[in-house]
Amino acid sequence: MKRSLQAPTIIRAKRTVSDYDRKIMDRILRDNENSFSYLSFSGVMPLTLPDGTRIVFIPDMHAPAHNQLMLWGIKQFLLDFQPHIIKYIGDISDLFWLSRWPKPPRTVAHAQFELDETRRLIDWLAEDLVCLVRIIVSTGNHDDRFRRYLTDPASGIANIVDFQSREPLLSFHGLLGYKPGDPISFIYDIHERGGYGGGMIVNADMQFRHGYIVRPKPGASPLADAERIGRSLVQGHTHRAGMRVRQVGEKTIVAIELGHVVDVNHPYMGYSNLLNNWHPAIGTGTIAGGKVHLQVLPIKQVGDASKYTLVYDGKVYRSSDR
Repeated sequence: MKRSLQAPTIIRAKRTVSDYDRKIMDRILRDNENSFSYLSFSGVMPLTLPDGTRIVFIPDMHAPAHNQLMLWGIKQFLLDFQPHIIKYIGDISDLFWLSRWPKPPRTVAHAQFELDETRRLIDWLAEDLVCLVRIIVSTGNHDDRFRRYLTDPASGIANIVDFQSREPLLSFHGLLGYKPGDPISFIYDIHERGGYGGGMIVNADMQFRHGYIVRPKPGASPLADAERIGRSLVQGHTHRAGMRVRQVGEKTIVAIELGHVVDVNHPYMGYSNLLNNWHPAIGTGTIAGGKVHLQVLPIKQVGDASKYTLVYDGKVYRSSDR
């Protein structure tokens, strides 16, 4: 079985949390006690975040078809940025073993390996005081493959919940082994599907979800959805990075796509050869004046195929130190 590359040794200083960050953490936890009480949330989760809150947005990862080289560089950045919240925009896992599309010959699909790899990556990216408060996952259409698979032959079983926790006995987050009380939330839409209407809204201003509308030009997909809902929107799904701004009366609507962190040469990503506008990127957000100030960070391939870099605040983060 093909295993992902092992990450190089990362030299870490002893990490501490400043008094300033502790005050922000306490405020986030106090103001969002109700929202954070859910392991799984159906609909649009409202968050109230104070000025100074730092968020990192990670788009489509499609584990185990993720690009480990990119993630090494992202982990180095996370160690410095130390976000209060890590937000996954969806398709965190590929669930290729449940794909209804014809699978390429000799392509191995191993259910447990996909789930183990997804869980490992979530935990690895958040460890070492990288994520101070919460991980939030907006589930995508690939993450939803498990629900769709169950619904066809066994819709009754698919909807059974645990007597005490009231969590679905069979769910995407359950397959990953997360339990109530873990510092992570999985967001589905109001019908408990992934990749459609579920997401989060920050300070009643900007909404974040995986997305489902696809347009051919970067930025056009979230703009179509943002105009429909009448507010600024950030999405994944298209694997493109782009931004559009539209003035509607006195209101400015910002629409952003966040790209991807997949390995386009992975056999699960065979359809990537049909497209030439996939853009590796992540996003960072800082709350100032009650608004989300979001920046898209492109991940650029430099030199040979094993080198990727992203730049933030004048510092270069590389995919590997080898």
